[in-house]
Amino acid sequence: MGVYSFGKGLPTWNGVPMVGDSNSILTGDVYFVDSGSGTDSTACGKSISKPFASIDYAIDQCTASQGDVIFVLPGHTETIAAAGGITCDVAGISIIGLGEGNLRPTITWSATASSWLITAANVTLKNLITTISIDEVVSMFAVSAAGVTLDTVDFKEYGAKGATGQALQFLLTTVAADDLMVMNCRHKQDTAGNTAQVWIQLVGTDNSRILNNSIYMTVKAATTSICISGSTAVVGCEISGNKIAWLGATVTTPINLVTTSTGIISDNRVAGGAAVVADAAITGDKCQMFENYVTNKDGSASSAILDPTAGALT
Repeated sequence: MGVYSFGKGLPTWNGVPMVGDSNSILTGDVYFVDSGSGTDSTACGKSISKPFASIDYAIDQCTASQGDVIFVLPGHTETIAAAGGITCDVAGISIIGLGEGNLRPTITWSATASSWLITAANVTLKNLITTISIDEVVSMFAVSAAGVTLDTVDFKEYGAKGATGQALQFLLTTVAADDLMVMNCRHKQDTAGNTAQVWIQLVGTDNSRILNNSIYMTVKAATTSICISGSTAVVGCEISGNKIAWLGATVTTPINLVTTSTGIISDNRVAGGAAVVADAAITGDKCQMFENYVTNKDGSASSAILDPTAGALT
């Protein structure tokens, strides 16, 4: 019979670290990061009491495809000041923020060209707060590898109701970013950007899943402002369970996939400005679409209608 224990570090089973609600056994190395007490040195990182100082340094210590995990401690803060300021270039790693609410690790983009690059496959980010400290951040995450997951990677506006700065885009892929998953994220920004905003942009990906996210944003009033975009045809996507308030006077299509896109778009709840109308707010071309509801009103007159509207099956 195995021995389960829980001390100051991770719970273990027969001395093997475990993590997650299902108590999955960790097969790789475990590293810890804390900006408050850490040092970026190879002599550190292996214990909570002696962590690394930065996520990017911790990534460099990982070994590809063995299941290494980086735990980012509560209260950690880190700034991305340039393109690739954090780069996930080691395959098969997980970066997991610890803590609840606003105690979760917070990553701040501080330049318009700042970006977090994910160039290696099978990378998972979980339980992080992201924010900005400058106006017009062009694209926060750039994903160019398959099997990437962003789970509970929230976006929090900067300043009083976003007055200090706005982000134009949360995530941009290349065609190589197949099997992408963006799930359980909460994004909020009350002030529009100065140029059109395309928040999640899928570029020719296969099997992308955008699931159960809550996105509440005031965006640039433009028909080219899109919340979830397939700007090059996506194949076998699933866009389901999202609650989207994509508010802008001339915004027309909060979810917009180009011709020949396929997959499932279902059970989404979409609100927009006056220009958002049923049978236009969600465009999926060859996707199977059902139980999506759209409104362009607020207050007591905000009952939504189906998009596409229900019709007889043939």
